[in-house]
Amino acid sequence: MKQFLIILITLMLSSCSKNDEMPDQIIGKWKLIQVQIFGFGGLYSEDYSNKNIVYEFQSNGVLIVSGGKNEGYSPGKYNYFFGQDHLGGSNDPKILLVKINDSKWTYGLKESKMTLGKSYVDGPNLIFTRK
Repeated sequence: MKQFLIILITLMLSSCSKNDEMPDQIIGKWKLIQVQIFGFGGLYSEDYSNKNIVYEFQSNGVLIVSGGKNEGYSPGKYNYFFGQDHLGGSNDPKILLVKINDSKWTYGLKESKMTLGKSYVDGPNLIFTRK
């Protein structure tokens, strides 16, 4: 019985990793391909696929934006956080999001496309592909 408990505890501890706290799927270079804005007139979408706007999320918490003007961030360096946090107040549930210079963006990853969203406050949704 004692050996069983030791094995069980070892398995439980080994299944926990730093990635559970800080997912790393955002790390790397992402090319902006589309911006969606939801307004009174409906959905407005702008194609950025022919522009070379790149968001590089570094493992040290620095985001480097390059390539020109866009609906998200101007070229430059920004601090970011990627992980679980409250989107609204502390009574809201924690969700996976990206915080860039204290501005919160919802996060989605489907197939090879990443979406950073501000549509919850009538802002843009930025859609990327991994570069």
